[in-house]
Amino acid sequence: MIGTIRKHSKWLWGIVIFVVIVTFVFWDTNPGGGRGNVEENFGTIYGQTIKRDDLAQAYTDARIGYFFMSGGQWPERDERARMFGFNLDSEARQRLLMNHLAKQHGIDVGDKAVAQEIINIFTTSETGAFNPQQYDAFVKQRLALGGVAEASFERFLKNDLGRQQLARLFGASGKLITDRAAEGFYRRENESAATEFVFLASSNNLAKVKLDDAQLRAYHTNNLTAYRISERVSVHYVYFPYTNFTAEADKLLAANTNLTALLQAHHATNTFRYRDTNGTALTFDQAKTKIRSEFLDQTAARLGGQKAGEFANELFKLPNQAASLLKHAAEKGFVAKATEPFTEMDGPALTNAPANFARTAFGLSADEALGLPIGGIDGVYLMAFKDRLKPVDPPFEQVKAKVTEDYRRAQSTELTLQEGTKLVQAANDALAKGKSFKDACEALGHVALEVPPFSRNAKSIEIVESRGLMAEEFRDLVFTLAAGKVSSFRPTSGGGFIAHVKGFQPVPDLQVKLELPKYTESLRDNRANYAFREWLSREVERSGVMAPLQTQTKKAVVGE
Repeated sequence: MIGTIRKHSKWLWGIVIFVVIVTFVFWDTNPGGGRGNVEENFGTIYGQTIKRDDLAQAYTDARIGYFFMSGGQWPERDERARMFGFNLDSEARQRLLMNHLAKQHGIDVGDKAVAQEIINIFTTSETGAFNPQQYDAFVKQRLALGGVAEASFERFLKNDLGRQQLARLFGASGKLITDRAAEGFYRRENESAATEFVFLASSNNLAKVKLDDAQLRAYHTNNLTAYRISERVSVHYVYFPYTNFTAEADKLLAANTNLTALLQAHHATNTFRYRDTNGTALTFDQAKTKIRSEFLDQTAARLGGQKAGEFANELFKLPNQAASLLKHAAEKGFVAKATEPFTEMDGPALTNAPANFARTAFGLSADEALGLPIGGIDGVYLMAFKDRLKPVDPPFEQVKAKVTEDYRRAQSTELTLQEGTKLVQAANDALAKGKSFKDACEALGHVALEVPPFSRNAKSIEIVESRGLMAEEFRDLVFTLAAGKVSSFRPTSGGGFIAHVKGFQPVPDLQVKLELPKYTESLRDNRANYAFREWLSREVERSGVMAPLQTQTKKAVVGE
């Protein structure tokens, strides 16, 4: 069995990862069980050997933490975890370190605090009282689906409260900022800049570009890689739409005698997700239909994944898996199709293809033909290698139209840069002679635009964005300049711009008086959080907890 896992780890890895997680949870809730004679090596923390049970609970904590962060999804079943690079091992080990540090610094969270936290979480907004039925349903349904016992959830809360105390302890130094210093920061961040700018569009210079066949050919030769058709692959695939399993999913939900309690538990822990158009939280009865629909979609997706996994396991046992995909699909009544050749960057011409479809396809070969089933927005794909085409450099005549377009764009960009540089010099000369920035622009046929005052906190500057510019880029540039100064020409994707700072306006004293207290509190919280993260980062490095020979850990867990 282990040899099989090694040989086909590419597509079995998703299954192995799930086994790792579930096994950790099993050992966590059954101390001493299932350990066998496996040599344990989970790394060290400050030179001390990491214990299996401690790491198991840290894994559970990391999974529960993700569950709450994601609105009720377990990381091993949530595509977003992979999309956003959630690393369960890294998260678990960081939590393990914080648990260790909390204990080291005498932080001991009592049972009363844990009980109060449960009450806080499961107090309904409608009644303002703790709902034991919702908590019971949460434990028996939501936690059970993730393989988490109630005792592990309570330990998660205990550890999490301890980590919060640890953050307050080592973030305290960040709060040591005086009211006077906070006011200085507030005034600096909220002073307003009075500016004007001119935008030069490269498209205005397209007509000025002269085309010459020899220059076009030289441009093509010098930029061959830009016109190269990259390596392409094509695959056979079977698609399992989630909608094919909606009816079966509906029957499963209807047969669940605890469904209402399950829906209530979900609503209780995700009230923020269910609101009306005015932002008012919906009651359970108001949100029930929507929640059931979400459960129906999730169940249908799970069934689709199971069906794809079963089909993949059957193919795995057959020889010549690429050919077997077509034959076995026909026998099972599934439709097998083939993609047109596609590059890894562009991906296949499929509607709603998963983000990792192309990456998976390019990992296949005639020898390793079967890919891992991958879930998308509306279905699961199972693919097998079909063909691989080498890169091709098309001749000039074949890509002449594209070369001409690129050459004109490149030349117009160069002309715009020359024009912008000339305008900067003219503006500086004009200001030195007591003339205005607008006059300098007008003399060269350009129009300077006034920008309404904005601060360092500005997220949007409408008139700037209307010219296709990035508000943050413009803002940051302006606040590097002194009053009365002109910026250099700043190229952008569509041309470029020049900014002139007319002056800065201080924050009105009344605004400071009204907003400073809240700002000071937020500033101290941010500084405290930063101080804690800096301290924790150093401890991660010192402890060695992130260098535990991850491969050995996984081998030990799966029993290799």
